[in-house]
Formats: sequence, structure tokens, C-alpha cells
Amino acid sequence: MRKTYRYRDLDFPVDDATEVKLTVEFLSDGGIAETLIYRSIGNNPKISDSGTELIGTGAELRGKITICITEATNSNLNEDEIRVRYLLNDTLMVEHHNLKSEEINPTIILFLKFPMP
Repeated sequence: MRKTYRYRDLDFPVDDATEVKLTVEFLSDGGIAETLIYRSIGNNPKISDSGTELIGTGAELRGKITICITEATNSNLNEDEIRVRYLLNDTLMVEHHNLKSEEINPTIILFLKFPMP
């Protein structure tokens, strides 16, 4: 059974008109992942491996919880860890780290809120 790592109560204050972009960035070599971003406004974006996606404006995201789920693995035999950064508009929100001896295929879940600044 996969180990799940949860990061709760992540607040990113943003104005109504500001576009919010989520970046997933693997720091460990050999990282393979699928990240799904579940928004209350539908049309849920997906990021394969590392990348950036527009997830909506502050007004669209406000008052709801946006859930980001990453299913990751690291197939590089010379790498002993999985390390992933999550950024919103280039601001670091979470840097996840686990040893492969702890879990080779982690599920990483972020619970994001977008209050007014």
C-alpha cells in the first residue's frame, strides 16, 4: 500500500484578478509523476512530471479548497530519495522529501486555500 503525505492548511493570499499558476518541480533525478489539480470550477488541470499550469484567478479559487494530488515514483537506481517542490506564482509552498526506503511510490496531497491579502 502506498504511503500518503498530506500538507494541510496551505494559504496563498491573492487578489481577485491575479492569475494563479502552480509549478511542480522535481529536485531528485529520475522523478516521474502525474499531478492532478482538483478545482471547484471544473476542468481540472494535469501536470506530467515537472511543469506549470494556470489553475485560475483569485476570485475563481477563493472560498473553496483546491486539492493537488501527485502520484510519484523515482526509477533512478542511483537516487535514494524523492524530492519535489510545489510553487504558487514562483512562491515556495511545500518542499516534499522522502527516502525511497520509506516509500518508493508516494502519494502527495496539498490542500490549498486562496484568501484575500
